Amino acid sequence: MNSWMFAAAMAARVPHPAPADVPDEPVPVEVIGESDDSDSDTVREVVVHREADQLSATATTVGRREIDTMPKRSAADMLRHVPGMHIVQHGGQGKGYQFYLRGFDAVHGADIETNLGDVPINEASNVHAHGYLDLAFIIPEAVDTVDATKGSYRLEQGNFGTAGSIRYRLGVPDRGTRATYEFGSTMRHRLALVHAPKRRGKETFLALEAMDDQGYGQRRHAQRLSGIGQAQLYQGRGTTVTAMGALYGARFELPGTVRLDDVRRGDIGLYGSYTDNSVGESSRAIGSVSVKTDRGRVRSRTSAWVQARRFVLDENFTGDLLFEDQGDRHRQLHAALTPGISTELGIRVHPRVEIPVFARWQVDIAEQSTDQLTSEGMTWDTPRDLAFAQHGLGFGTGVRATPTSWMQLDAGGRVDVFATQIRDNMQGRDFSGASAALSPRAMTKFLPHERWQLFAAYGRGVRSPEARAYTLPETTPADEDLSRYAGGRPRVTQSDSVEIGTRVQPSILDIGVAGFGTWIDRESVFDHVSGFNVERSATQRLGVEGDVQIHPTSWMDVGADVVWARGRFLSSGAPIPGAPPLIVTAKASMIHPKGFRAGVRWFVLGARPLSYGAVAAPTTVMDLSVGYRYRWAQLDLSVDNLWNQQWREGEYHFASHWDVDRPRSQLPTVHAVAGNPFTARVSLTLHFDAMGRNRSARD
Repeated sequence: MNSWMFAAAMAARVPHPAPADVPDEPVPVEVIGESDDSDSDTVREVVVHREADQLSATATTVGRREIDTMPKRSAADMLRHVPGMHIVQHGGQGKGYQFYLRGFDAVHGADIETNLGDVPINEASNVHAHGYLDLAFIIPEAVDTVDATKGSYRLEQGNFGTAGSIRYRLGVPDRGTRATYEFGSTMRHRLALVHAPKRRGKETFLALEAMDDQGYGQRRHAQRLSGIGQAQLYQGRGTTVTAMGALYGARFELPGTVRLDDVRRGDIGLYGSYTDNSVGESSRAIGSVSVKTDRGRVRSRTSAWVQARRFVLDENFTGDLLFEDQGDRHRQLHAALTPGISTELGIRVHPRVEIPVFARWQVDIAEQSTDQLTSEGMTWDTPRDLAFAQHGLGFGTGVRATPTSWMQLDAGGRVDVFATQIRDNMQGRDFSGASAALSPRAMTKFLPHERWQLFAAYGRGVRSPEARAYTLPETTPADEDLSRYAGGRPRVTQSDSVEIGTRVQPSILDIGVAGFGTWIDRESVFDHVSGFNVERSATQRLGVEGDVQIHPTSWMDVGADVVWARGRFLSSGAPIPGAPPLIVTAKASMIHPKGFRAGVRWFVLGARPLSYGAVAAPTTVMDLSVGYRYRWAQLDLSVDNLWNQQWREGEYHFASHWDVDRPRSQLPTVHAVAGNPFTARVSLTLHFDAMGRNRSARD
């Protein structure tokens, strides 16, 4: 057996699929058998492997079984199954989540590069948060797999890939037409329609979704409409052309946070809200075309896309702390048009050597503003009013090789250039600037035994500067408030990451352990009072990740993972505020050939450091789902927080003032966002094509 065949065979045995950037199509390796009833349609593809993957001990794919069986309210909840990742929803179902990964508090996405297929969906210089991620528009039924790569080791990882990268891969393996209606204990109503033509591959489908949910507690009502379609337009002569489109609109309320001292006094409930007018709106349109070719020695994938985006938040996190007379209520508006194009080439120069070449260009053309509002919603000040065009260009090359039958290597480098032009309407001035970064990357795998693998990786990740960072005046009056120009220095943030790990696959087990470290030249910490990312000094994160996966049968998976990360500022040794040092998860999923299905997820979130020396409490929660499909009907029950724990999903330490009868203080206090109590959802899915076949059989 030659080295390429051996490497492919080894990859086919490993349950951890490829990272997000591999252009190859997924290779199904296992299919669950059918039930005794030939019309039951319970065939499922369960594990997806990609032969080019196995160069990281911690790359993970959330597969179809977990997507089908685990409780989820949106596509964002799929990220809860990525080892070491925790997400927090401190707004309504429409505001972006807060992401924690490997000791990073990535805020709303600043350190996690995320793509929908080939389309990047992080929003550079968003008015609310740099790298902002809104995942609510992705319809869960349209997602085939979710790929997660920790660190910044692969050549194709680009802007915001400092802690890791995520890629949602669209596809509908179950062909036919189906409709799902879901009702929840929070007065949740959700309708999803999916049409997947039987004579086409899983990449061709149309999915529609409508949702209305009152939510738990006060000011958590959310509504959304979404549509995603994808189609293979052409296939032949080594060329495949695929198009994708999406439309989305949402309105949602915002509960904000509550002070724990007020909760303890009984002034407000944990599920309460200080405001009665905080709302948000979000809309998006995407169109993309991808052309893939395979000419033997040369493979390529070229994609072009355009996005239109509008986002509005009307909220108040601090009461009247900053402005005693008018209050701290403010409205943020962000409207953007984002075209882009990317291309990847794989040039086979030798049976054991491939040269990758890639390039990506994107420009964010945006207008944004922040208005200070009175309690009645009238504008009394506009501290920010910008229009900008922010270009991002990334390109690079390297080598992918199998020098021997027991070694694989992926190494090279990339260059990222960011150029920005800004019109600051408040100053009546134009600004411009540019910055660049060189990022070496390397990954290798050794195969001392067919069931034992060793990994090592190094890479430098990048985060672009915010547009407003260029607007700081060269000279300012002594009494000028520079907070309106906040955004850090106008240069690229860089992170250097290393990882060493191993995987062993004895029989039905898959065991992995990895140690990792990340160093950032200048940390960015979000400040809730100013609403800005505050630039701090250099940091270091060291940690270990371990997981065990058990595949006792072809229809069941059981696993557990533990991630511990220690983050410190290098100069002072103080902990980095935000992310939890410890995350433990246990989960199991099954889809039985007889039609039964179930999924369970239990997690422990360790105590985590907050700003100004405070510490957030640890917590643990269990979610469960069960279901059954018979012929053309499928019934599912999902339960969140099975033991009805009163837990705090998010905790923050900052100053606020809400009670006019109490003295004002600039001292910070702990604020919390309540995690969901016990909630249940029941859904009924009708598979219309199976219904028609059953009728024909009876006739």
